[in-house]
Amino acid sequence: MAELYPLLRDSHYWISRGALAAGLVLLALAVFIGLIRHGDATPTFRRGVYLMVAGMVVEALIGLVMLAMGGRPHEDVHLIYGAGAVLALPFFIFVERTATKRPAMGSYIWGFALMSAIVLRAIMTGSAG
Repeated sequence: MAELYPLLRDSHYWISRGALAAGLVLLALAVFIGLIRHGDATPTFRRGVYLMVAGMVVEALIGLVMLAMGGRPHEDVHLIYGAGAVLALPFFIFVERTATKRPAMGSYIWGFALMSAIVLRAIMTGSAG
């Protein structure tokens, strides 16, 4: 079990960086679709959003497994940021899906901006070295 920890740590590290990059790309795409093109969320864009949520859940589960194995982040507030990153997008997905006024891309713009900021802050409070 101890030999699994380094793999989890490295996976957690790289998935977090990938999540930040993907969040910023999807933020830029949401700005383009919503503010420049004045369009609505396409099915392909929504699939990307759902994939991002799934990735954040996987990232959080890896972190929880590492915590259960005795690992600790540099700052304990990292756990709260991890939970915030997982919960940020589902709220804005709900807002967008239930909005009566279309296009409702503003929800995704806010969601990805918030999620990216939380992920960045979680990265800053994570690894001790």
